Amino acid sequence: MSASDHFPAKPAARQGRTLRWWVVTLSALVAMGVTASLGRWQLSRAEQKQAQQAVLDARADEPELDHDDLQALQYPLPETLMHRRVFVQGFWRPQYTVWLENRSHHGQAGYWVLTPLQLDADTAVLVQRGWAPRISQDRTVLPPVQTSLEVVEVEGVLSAGPSRLLSLGEEVAGESVTTASGSSKIRQNLTLEQFRQDSGIPVLAYVIQTDDDDEGLRRDWPAVGSTADKNLGYAFQWFALCALLFVLTLWFQFIQPARHAKRTS
Repeated sequence: MSASDHFPAKPAARQGRTLRWWVVTLSALVAMGVTASLGRWQLSRAEQKQAQQAVLDARADEPELDHDDLQALQYPLPETLMHRRVFVQGFWRPQYTVWLENRSHHGQAGYWVLTPLQLDADTAVLVQRGWAPRISQDRTVLPPVQTSLEVVEVEGVLSAGPSRLLSLGEEVAGESVTTASGSSKIRQNLTLEQFRQDSGIPVLAYVIQTDDDDEGLRRDWPAVGSTADKNLGYAFQWFALCALLFVLTLWFQFIQPARHAKRTS
């Protein structure tokens, strides 16, 4: 009878960690590190947005810019003027209206409607007048939007311009889509330079209209800081996942093997 018959082999937990144990443990540690880093990144994004919103709120409290103020501005506008409040009077030039497609609003697909507002013979601004829903799958059928031909008053904020969406291929200045109205352009993206080239109107600035919903358009634009709540929610999810990985690793890799070894000793 051999010595091994008198003395049974030690439990695996006492013989040392197996390769499988090391692989699982190291993988869990890496996963915890990644999820914790993602949580910290989301927190930093939330802090950036909250700080940005605080700056925008402070600028919104400054005196409104009017016609004379806009005439004195030099293009491109300095960053310190972004989101300053504006109050101007002028008349729309609807024949130059641009519809930016694939712009969602509370999860619904639609358009941002942009029309130049002529302040006087030499001064004009490009106004993002509001959001309109897509009413069919045919992109040439535009939703009804009323445009006054009288002098109008517009309240809004100065902006750097519409956010740019990913576009397949290059958009050509002047490119348009024939619509049911026969007069409007549908585009994916637009800059002031492109609009100037397309229309021949030397617009001085880009304004986001903040009046009440009207003319068939929605103007309840989301505040920058409001999206920080999403980042905080994502951060909580990542940290919760990290904590879950820690608990599962501690249980299955350390506590349960130790309890099993104790029972079999």
